Amino acid sequence: MKNYVALACLFCLALFIGSCKEENTSKKAKSPTHHLNIPASGIESMMEENTSKIIEGTQGSVVLTVGEITRKKADISIKRNDRILDERLLKEKDVMNFDYEGNTYSILLKNIKKPLIGAGSAEISITLE
Repeated sequence: MKNYVALACLFCLALFIGSCKEENTSKKAKSPTHHLNIPASGIESMMEENTSKIIEGTQGSVVLTVGEITRKKADISIKRNDRILDERLLKEKDVMNFDYEGNTYSILLKNIKKPLIGAGSAEISITLE
């Protein structure tokens, strides 16, 4: 009788260990392997017109460029390996999405500041969708 109880305990223990291993492997498979180096809270940045920002990633970087800024719109472009992923004229509160190695990132144009004389600036936010 003791042998049957010990065998049953070993069987239950083996099932428990097997189920734990399956959970761990499934969690590893779901996490993205390649991504941009952006914190979970995102990146907030104030960029002047005609400037660029390099965002490093695990498989190369992307370049965010803010071109000409008017009182109502800003020219924003995303490049990777000298290839334009997307380029648009965005108004305040507009969102622009782009893909990097299967992950979708969004750029939000939060605010535009354009003085009467001089270069304008755009406040942007970059987050993982």
